[in-house]
Amino acid sequence: MKTNFPFRPFLIATLSVGVLVGCATTQPTQQASGPTEAELEAQRAQAAAERAARENQQYMSQANQLLGDANSFTGLNDDQKTRLADAEAAIANNEGRRAYEILSGLVSELRASKMTYTVAGGDSLWRIAGKSEVYGNAYQWPLIYKQNASKIRDADLIFPGQDFDINKAPSRSEVDAAIAHARNRGAWSIGVVEASDKAYLSR
Repeated sequence: MKTNFPFRPFLIATLSVGVLVGCATTQPTQQASGPTEAELEAQRAQAAAERAARENQQYMSQANQLLGDANSFTGLNDDQKTRLADAEAAIANNEGRRAYEILSGLVSELRASKMTYTVAGGDSLWRIAGKSEVYGNAYQWPLIYKQNASKIRDADLIFPGQDFDINKAPSRSEVDAAIAHARNRGAWSIGVVEASDKAYLSR
C-alpha cells in the first residue's frame, strides 16, 4: 500500500537537524593549564631557601647563647681560644649551624674541664696542684696562680675560704711553662710579689 507521507525527505531533514544540534552542543573540553615544571622548580627552591633561613636563625640564636657561656670561662687554652675565635667569625658571617657546632662542643668541653677549689687551712698552691683531683703534680701550681691572679696577690699567701677556678685541661705549652716557672722561680718570701712571678703572669 502506498502512502502519501514524504517519509524520505522527512528522515533526511531530521538527521540533518540532529547532526547540526550535535555539532552545536558538543564542544571540545579544555583542561585548565597548571604551572610549568620550571615554575614548580622555582617554588620548591624558594620553599627550601625559606626553610634554610629559618633553621639558620634557630642555630644563630642557640649559638649566641652558647657564646655567652663560653665567654664566661677564664683560662682557655690556645686551642680553645682558636675555636672560640672561629665560632665568633661564623656568627659574624651568619653561619649559624657552623657556629653552633663549634660552640656546643667547646662549651661541653669547658664545663667538663672546670672545677672550683675552696682553700682549706694549711693549703698552698703547691699542695693544691699536687692533689689527685686537681693536677696530681705539684709543679703545676703556677697554672692555678695565673688563672686566679685577680684573687691572689702573692703566690705564697692564700687564705682559707678562697675559691679558685681550676682549668683541668690546660694546653701542653701552658703546662710546660708552668713547670718551668715552678722549677726556676728562685728565692721567694711571703708578702712579696717576686719579679719572676710578675714575669710569668705577663707571658
